[in-house]
Amino acid sequence: MRSDRGYVSKLMILILLLMGAFGVMGGGLVAPGLPTIGAAFGIPEEQEGLILSIYTLAAAISLPLIGYFIDSIGRKKVGITCLLIDGSAGLAIIFAPNFSLLLFLRFIQGIGIAGLVPVAMTVIGDHFSGKKQLQLMGYLSGSISLAAAVIPLLGGALATISWELIFAVYGFSIFLAILFYFVVSESKPNPNGSKNESPTAYASSLFSTLKIRKIRNIMIHSFILYFLLYALVTFLPGFLERVHGFPELFSGIALAGQAVFSAILASRATFIADYLNWRERTTIGFVLISLGFSMLPYWPEGSYLISFSFIIYGIGMGIVSPTIYNRVTRLSPSELTGSVISIFNTMKYVGMTASPIVIGLSLMVTDLDFAFLGVGILSVVWALITILPAFKL
Repeated sequence: MRSDRGYVSKLMILILLLMGAFGVMGGGLVAPGLPTIGAAFGIPEEQEGLILSIYTLAAAISLPLIGYFIDSIGRKKVGITCLLIDGSAGLAIIFAPNFSLLLFLRFIQGIGIAGLVPVAMTVIGDHFSGKKQLQLMGYLSGSISLAAAVIPLLGGALATISWELIFAVYGFSIFLAILFYFVVSESKPNPNGSKNESPTAYASSLFSTLKIRKIRNIMIHSFILYFLLYALVTFLPGFLERVHGFPELFSGIALAGQAVFSAILASRATFIADYLNWRERTTIGFVLISLGFSMLPYWPEGSYLISFSFIIYGIGMGIVSPTIYNRVTRLSPSELTGSVISIFNTMKYVGMTASPIVIGLSLMVTDLDFAFLGVGILSVVWALITILPAFKL
């Protein structure tokens, strides 16, 4: 495949797409096995969630620093290091003698997983521009969506056999690190450019960059998009079970289905871009997400027609995701690409963390019907803000 820097092998593209998929294995793979893991370590049910939250905490804390290293020491070293940390810590959890050590290893693993998507996005941004970059960002977004659909099913299947098998899957990161070493070349521009820049001067440059309105607003796009995603992931299963009487299996199929539609639309990002600019695509995507949420309270009880909400949501997600992935890569200064993209991904984790808390608090005074409508309103308001020139997004 031809790039701005010459020929890029299809194997290298595959490795980057796999990195994106591995980057969402931190929670989705482990979540179905939480009860089994909790039972194995003899911990109460209310502590099982720590296995997930300690990982997201590590990711949110470490991403800005990972971004600095991506820009200072290079994409290749950081990519290999993150893959090795992810794989090694994941395998080590199998031998953890107690729950405290398990949580410590999950924290370390979270640091490794956190860097995978930013490195993949940065390398693609280094090699490609224009429609080819958008196409590959669509493929990356699609691979992340597909992984988000398949990985929980894999985790659930492995948990029925043994919880240790869940963490054995992370060992494939080590194999991917070996492939990364031999196949992916260093793509950092100006190899000696920022290497001698002090962390203080670098932070100052980054802070100045984040003051740029377009870059600041793309961070808000990331926060809101993943706030909306986790509103669905967190509260949809309970809604389907209590209100519609659907079994847990249907909840899994529903979440997997929206991810599949998201992946399909993301893979067609360049086709959509032929007809709509980034602002129009983003607006339409958020409107569709709003429609998906807003329709949830109005479907007849026990009707499988509710599936249309997931399909509409997935289509909207598949339009927005590659658009904002591509835009943050295009807007980032070359010497700060890794850091800007890392902060972009940090905002994803912030949105994912804030959503259950905010909606959970709202449920103290209202119900899920009203909460879903509120989330739908948030999405359509952001769509209007995106499209109206008065806001200058």
